Amino acid sequence: MTEQYPKEQQEAMKKMMTFQMIYMVVMLGSLFLVITPSSRDAVGRLLNFALIPSIGFGYRYPVLTIILTGVIIGIILSIPRYFFTDWVKMGKMQNTMKAFNDAIREAYRERDMKKINKLNSMRMQMSMDQYQLSMNTMKPLMVISVVTILFYAWLFVFVGNLPYNYVAFPWDFNINITTAHFWIMPYWIFMYFLTELVVSYFVTMVMKYVDFSFKLRKLSRMAPSKTAD
Repeated sequence: MTEQYPKEQQEAMKKMMTFQMIYMVVMLGSLFLVITPSSRDAVGRLLNFALIPSIGFGYRYPVLTIILTGVIIGIILSIPRYFFTDWVKMGKMQNTMKAFNDAIREAYRERDMKKINKLNSMRMQMSMDQYQLSMNTMKPLMVISVVTILFYAWLFVFVGNLPYNYVAFPWDFNINITTAHFWIMPYWIFMYFLTELVVSYFVTMVMKYVDFSFKLRKLSRMAPSKTAD
């Protein structure tokens, strides 16, 4: 099967498979850390020394602690992801995929088998380019995900060590934080993930706006000079 692909593609496929295996091992290890109470508690107790005085507030404001943890993780995830993502290449690839899908739909509609075969031969390279872009973005996130899991494990210990059970959330002022669920998810986990997603999205949008505005201003300043030459 490998003979039908060029050597470069075979090497790229090997690299992708290796990265997938490493990523899977890291994620399984992180999952084991979270679902194993002894490991999770050990990590949480160790992080208590640094996090309780800084964002734990001595267990006085648990909701604020959960929100701040989500804010920190959202920032930690969004900044490296932004700088390791080739947004221009991603935009070009999305436009290429849109044009490709339109072309192959038209080829099937016209029953042009020669064109269909040619487009299908291009599909593998396009898929590999797309996966390569995703892999470059995910490489730094693999390390950062470990940091995220450590904070997540600490929150388990933090909530479990609260000297009281009932706290006030924005939508309910009398919630048992240890037993209450939002659908299938504990309230504190829902609050943590919601904060992380909102902050990550907001930080990414702000960085993209600032970065692209700077690049556009730079291009607009270069344009008159090239015209004058």
